[in-house]
Amino acid sequence: GVIPRTALPEVLRRIGELSREHGVRVANVFHAGDGNLHPLVLFDEAVPGQAERAEEVSAAILGLCIEYGGSITGEHGVGVDKVAYLPKMFTDDDLQTMQMVRCAFDPAGIANPRKVFPAPRLCGEIPGRHHGAPPLAHVGEVF
Repeated sequence: GVIPRTALPEVLRRIGELSREHGVRVANVFHAGDGNLHPLVLFDEAVPGQAERAEEVSAAILGLCIEYGGSITGEHGVGVDKVAYLPKMFTDDDLQTMQMVRCAFDPAGIANPRKVFPAPRLCGEIPGRHHGAPPLAHVGEVF
């Protein structure tokens, strides 16, 4: 995610709290000059529950980015890892409008399908391979 540079000390402090509360280490790598965060949430899959706690910390960090006036993405795009968090930043109407614009430029739905908009809303919250649903707007409904 990305945050305003002025929020960097407070957000890093809060990430430290999340790390301690969830029992996973977080290596904070970031661009201090532009507020882009690249937290490395470390976990061992062999330790029961640790991967789930790491996912919770990652989600909470994205929530902090939004809370402090930033975004879930700053320089790398949304992709499958963050698509489920778009509704935390945008209203349903916003997402519908974005989907309509996308359909106008890609009526066949061949440009990166299911990697820009959440479909279904909760599929991105579960780690692993995700299967999408029909887009929010269909080709004949664009305008």
